[in-house]
Amino acid sequence: MINKRGWVFNLILIILIILLASFGGYYIYQNTPGNPENLSFSVENNSVNTESLNLTGVSQFYPNMKFNHKLISYSIDSACSEKKRQRMISAFNELSSKVTSISFYETEENPDIEISCSEEKKESVDEDFFIAGEGGAKEIVQTERYNIITNGTVLLYKEIKSEECEWSNVELHELIHVFGFGHSNNSNSLMYPYLEDCDQRLDDSIINELIRIYSEENLAELYFYQLSAVKKGRYLDFNLTIKNSGAINSGNTTISVLNDGELVEDFGLNEITFGAGISIEIKNLKLTSRDPKEIRFIIDRENLVKEVDEANNLAIVSPEGE
Repeated sequence: MINKRGWVFNLILIILIILLASFGGYYIYQNTPGNPENLSFSVENNSVNTESLNLTGVSQFYPNMKFNHKLISYSIDSACSEKKRQRMISAFNELSSKVTSISFYETEENPDIEISCSEEKKESVDEDFFIAGEGGAKEIVQTERYNIITNGTVLLYKEIKSEECEWSNVELHELIHVFGFGHSNNSNSLMYPYLEDCDQRLDDSIINELIRIYSEENLAELYFYQLSAVKKGRYLDFNLTIKNSGAINSGNTTISVLNDGELVEDFGLNEITFGAGISIEIKNLKLTSRDPKEIRFIIDRENLVKEVDEANNLAIVSPEGE
């Protein structure tokens, strides 16, 4: 005769073994890597505007050329005569009076714009050209959204026809080249390649474009440049590149991975220089579930960085075909 108490004990033991086996099997299923599963992704509003709004008049050599600050420094070398020096300063004052969002100051260390009067740097050009000077953006960083001027130079030579004008026409012409603008086909324009007379004036289209460009706040702009992800059961491998298409450096921030709305992990990002990017490769990141409906990658989830466009910081990945 079977002892009733022993029978009950054996039944409970069998049930416990079955439960443990079930839970163990489920745990193993949930945590054992599965077959690699490629994930597709979509990025919200990831377009980059690279076109200038200056559709008429004198255009820039590249779209959206600008210094990434509004207080712009300059230096004038000792080879410049006092007359040339004063005419150049007058050109700075003339431009800042028309575009009030920018201003200029003189410095001896790391100037944004270098003014030189050395004849040794003069190159052979057409005699009827603006041979009293040359100017242009010397160094540019292309960020996709902007073309950031990091250094400009103006070379002033012997005044020829420019001496007939009482205002700094040549100097302002060369300064406008530093800000990225080319020549005009309009003989009444100050940016006409030939010095016709002292009545040539700076185009309204240039002034309006400078007002537009420098009225914009200088911000970083982080976006997903590249993203690929493979899920193996509950584990995620991903490789991504984030770029900064803004005008300034981003500062430190994070990239976050969320599984069905639940934070999996935050990964720290060092400051990203404007025009540059940073790549991250992560292996075997453990998700909160084996079969998530949605995995999100978010740049700067806590909004530590003020950006041009906050709407393109989200990438959503899902199994291919879904």
